[in-house]
Amino acid sequence: MSSLRRLWKLVPGRVRRALAERFANVSRSEAWGYAVWSAMGVVVGVPEIWAAIAGDDFYWPTISTTIGHLQELWPVVALLPVAVIVMGGYSIFRVREIGDTVVQADLQAFGRTPEGRLAKQDVPFEELRGGGVPATGGERRQWPVVPYFAFATVAVVAGSLLASRSDDRYVVGYVLYSLIAIFWIVIPNLSAYFFRRDFPFTNLFFTISFLGRRLQLVAGLVAALLVILLLHLAFYPWPVPPD
Repeated sequence: MSSLRRLWKLVPGRVRRALAERFANVSRSEAWGYAVWSAMGVVVGVPEIWAAIAGDDFYWPTISTTIGHLQELWPVVALLPVAVIVMGGYSIFRVREIGDTVVQADLQAFGRTPEGRLAKQDVPFEELRGGGVPATGGERRQWPVVPYFAFATVAVVAGSLLASRSDDRYVVGYVLYSLIAIFWIVIPNLSAYFFRRDFPFTNLFFTISFLGRRLQLVAGLVAALLVILLLHLAFYPWPVPPD
């Protein structure tokens, strides 16, 4: 914490005042969102850059090389990044804001939690028959962030070390990147949707949306980098021409 304060003091005073003003009313979940997704950027970026610099003889491949290897084995894997983009965009279009609730033909309703994740809603039939609007939310418990990600970090490191015993570097890549996706994305979303337990940090889309209200240029840059990454994974090795 003291190191962060020293770094903060190195920022020019005018910039510090501007940032303090723009982020003065940050909620707890929004602040955790910035911390969690920044940490994920480091967790993904460090192994990615490390592997890219080290070359083909390193212990694990880059995430794009791992996806490219999967595409060579099963070409249908190339459709997965596109499917992720479409499903994410569709869910945002269907349930745009906190408080919105969508009722399907089987009377199953779902909405968004305050952190932006989809969640099943309990809607009494009498409420639907009377034309009322189902209430989003309800009693929801939350997982503590720090113990969860401490465990997640240990699991990612331990799983990767176990996988490193294999002579196949792609096995290490599969384990490393799969565990990151499971703990940072899959578990929080499944927990919110099925088990009424959420994590007190905003999801990636909400975090970028909040950032856009405070620093529009930075949010635009982050969104552009994410789109480039997804296109790179879907059309690997684009933009580098194949050998």
